[in-house]
Amino acid sequence: MIRAVERALAIFDAFDAQHQSLTLLEIGERIAMPKATTFRLVNTLVNGSFLVRLDDHRYSLSLKILRLAGLVKSTLGIREAARPTMVAVCRATGETVTLNLRSGYERICIDVVDTPSPLMTIVRPGEHVSLFRGATARVLLAYAKPAEINEVVAKTARSEAVNTAELKAALAEIRRQGYAHTSSQRIRGVTAIAVPIFDINNDVHYSLAITGPSIRMDARLCEFKQILIDAGASISAAMGASAALPFENKSAGSNGVPQSPPRNGEATASGVGKSVVHRIEKKKSARGKKVTSSPRLRRHPE
Repeated sequence: MIRAVERALAIFDAFDAQHQSLTLLEIGERIAMPKATTFRLVNTLVNGSFLVRLDDHRYSLSLKILRLAGLVKSTLGIREAARPTMVAVCRATGETVTLNLRSGYERICIDVVDTPSPLMTIVRPGEHVSLFRGATARVLLAYAKPAEINEVVAKTARSEAVNTAELKAALAEIRRQGYAHTSSQRIRGVTAIAVPIFDINNDVHYSLAITGPSIRMDARLCEFKQILIDAGASISAAMGASAALPFENKSAGSNGVPQSPPRNGEATASGVGKSVVHRIEKKKSARGKKVTSSPRLRRHPE
C-alpha cells in the first residue's frame, strides 16, 4: 500500500468512541505521525469531506463516513471476513486453521481450513467442545465478561474437574498476553494457538486458532504466534474493531511477540499498512519450505 494512503487511513483510526473529536496535535500523537505530515493529510481529508474542522479547531469524522458505512454489505459475516486470512495462515504454517464461536458453555467450530499435510488434526464445522480445555476454547472464555466467566465456572467447573483458582489465573494470563497456547492439554501430541477476534463493540464472540502435531508446531511457536496475532487483528478490523484492541498488556513479551497490534505503522488492527494476507504469503515465499508428509493423525484440535 502507498505510504501516503497508509498514513491517511491511520488518521481514521485515531478516532474512537472516547475520542470523537481531536486536535491536530492529538491526532499526530495517537498515531505517532510527524506534525507536518499530520497537518498535510488532515487538510487533504477535510478537503475531501472525510473530516470536519469544528469551531474549536478540533476535527471529527464527517457524515460522509456514515454514508459509506451504510454501503457495507449487510450480509458480510464472520466467515466471509475471516476466510481469506484463514487460507493465508494455513499456507504459511502448514497447519489446520479453525474459526470458532462461543455459545453458552461450549465453543463451536464454524469453519475450517485443513492443512495439506497427511499428518494433521481433524475437525469439522459444528463440533462442540467445553470452554475449559484447549487454547481455542480458553481464549473465548478468557475474553468473556466477568459475570459470564463466573457463570460458566459455577455451572461446569466441578463436572470438568477444573481448579477454579488455577483456571482464573490462566484466563488472566491469556488476556495479558493476547493469545492462548496449549500443548497436549486436551489431546496428547497436539499443540494449539488461539487468538480472540474483536467485533465493532470490541467484544469477543469468536476465536481463530491453528492446531497441529506438537512435533511440528513446537519448533515454530514464536513464528506461529506472531502470524496468528496479525491474522486476528486483520479479521477484527474487518469486523469493525477499533485500532487499539483492548489487550491488558500492550508491551512485548519475553519471547519478542507483541501483545497487541501497534497503533500505527505496519500492522494496525484496522488493516493500515500491508495486509496480513500479503505479509504471510511473502514470508511463505521467502521461506520456501515444504510440509513434511507423514501418516494421518486423526485427532480433534486443542
